[in-house]
Amino acid sequence: MILTQEDMLRRILETKAVSIWNHKTGPIFWYAASIPGPFYVNTELVLGKDLSSPLLEEITAIITDIKEPQARSEKLEVLIMKAYESNSFFQSIIETMEAQIREAFPKGSFSVLSGGERRDWPFSIPLAKKLGIKHAYLFKNGEHYCAKPLQKGEIAIHVSDLINNAASYFNAWLPILEKNGLSCIGTLCVNSRGSNGVDRLKKNGQKVITLNSVDVSFFESCCEKGLIDQATLDELRIFFEAPKKWAAAYLMGKTELFNAQGIDAKSFDRLCTFFKNDPWELRPAHEAFFLEIEKAIGARQAT
Repeated sequence: MILTQEDMLRRILETKAVSIWNHKTGPIFWYAASIPGPFYVNTELVLGKDLSSPLLEEITAIITDIKEPQARSEKLEVLIMKAYESNSFFQSIIETMEAQIREAFPKGSFSVLSGGERRDWPFSIPLAKKLGIKHAYLFKNGEHYCAKPLQKGEIAIHVSDLINNAASYFNAWLPILEKNGLSCIGTLCVNSRGSNGVDRLKKNGQKVITLNSVDVSFFESCCEKGLIDQATLDELRIFFEAPKKWAAAYLMGKTELFNAQGIDAKSFDRLCTFFKNDPWELRPAHEAFFLEIEKAIGARQAT
């Protein structure tokens, strides 16, 4: 079954593939750039947590335990295709991606689908199977594997779970393809977050197809369909318009929202970086609050 936009919206929120924080209780979300935000994207959850969580754990175990690219890739394919064949919604996502890619790219215009370690693979592997073309496994260490050898001059499309700022494309995936003589003419993703990464890829000559864009219009559609309330939409609009304004209105003066003593290590590192670098120049207007957070940071670091 090919999914409609409304199907995608509802599924994304129901599965928390896009999670929205509660600004009354927190905690906030921390992004890779060490800045806070009111929502977070975990695309793989669209498959359902009962499927995606153990699947990612098993993918990680295979990567850790099997170092040889061919043996690793063969094991990954068996694992992911078994999950795909057992879940009707998983099949619907791939069918929707197949329809999008066939519409966007002429038949015969590409012969390889690539997917990067590790969250891309649940989407890229079954999609390549559906299209009946080669699948190139791209690894973070710069290696790759394809069951049928790649040929110089072949055309590829990269499949990803999420486009954020496209750093993984430019730092890893595109260089691997180029090193092996392939040209990447486009990318297909399940979610894009904002326009920064999409714009970078387009400027680089890639055609970008997304099943869903997590932007203001996404949240407006959610509100229109009763999936979020107006107050939440108003807050998200402020964040997209001016993150500094959002932080000043919803975060400053509320130490409990940061939970410096209880958050995980990665989030704590991002919190420390944010308050040290002050990228939104909030400190001059909120000096006392910054000192309070720095005290909480110091207390945790001392334990």
